[in-house]
Amino acid sequence: MHIGARKKVRSEIKEYFLQFLMLFLAVLLGTVSENYRENYSNEVKERNMERETLKELANDLNTDIINLEKSIKNKAEKEEFAKNIIELISSKDIAKHTKDIYYYARVMTSREVFSASEGAVTQLQNSGTYKMIKNNQIIEQINKYNYLKEKIYKLNDTEEDILIQYRHAASKIFNASILSNMLDAVAHKNYKYYIKPLEKNVPMFSTNPTLINEFTFWVSSANGNQSSNRAQMLLLEEQGKKLISSIKVYLK
Repeated sequence: MHIGARKKVRSEIKEYFLQFLMLFLAVLLGTVSENYRENYSNEVKERNMERETLKELANDLNTDIINLEKSIKNKAEKEEFAKNIIELISSKDIAKHTKDIYYYARVMTSREVFSASEGAVTQLQNSGTYKMIKNNQIIEQINKYNYLKEKIYKLNDTEEDILIQYRHAASKIFNASILSNMLDAVAHKNYKYYIKPLEKNVPMFSTNPTLINEFTFWVSSANGNQSSNRAQMLLLEEQGKKLISSIKVYLK
């Protein structure tokens, strides 16, 4: 082949190769760019979901804290009522204190339970999106909050079991019709728990020492559960505030 012809062939080969290389690079860069755009878009989407979920969680926690403070206050009050019942019903002059004993005893029959807001937490658990949260400290704090919450729920169940026995024991020494009339959601709507205190002392159904001792035992049991539950609520309230603080710092 003539030298000029060979040079021309080599030149054409080089040109074809450069065109191929440029085309290959263009396709490669396009693919890389598309993958980057898609990954970036997914990251932004996940980040936005994370932020919205944590904001919702913080709102739920604020609601929980308000409800916890109310429950803690009411449980502390019931602890005092339980102590007062035990003191008055154990005295030699029960007849002089029955209006207070009836009131405290009636209030003690009501349940004081706490239920947490489950919106954001349930969403995280059901959708398996805990992995969406990138901050390990927040995840650990959420798990601790859930752990304390479950302990309170178990104490709530125990409270119901104790109250069944408490009501049974109360029925043996209190006049049921008097206890029933004290509670009226319409007529007594301005009273706490809709329970109106008695205006004067009334007779007990029974002052049998054995029955009073049985009742006192269940008052003490209810009081112990109230105290344990209140202690757990204080811990949950503290943990909720810590979690809210961590979320605020993380979302800045």
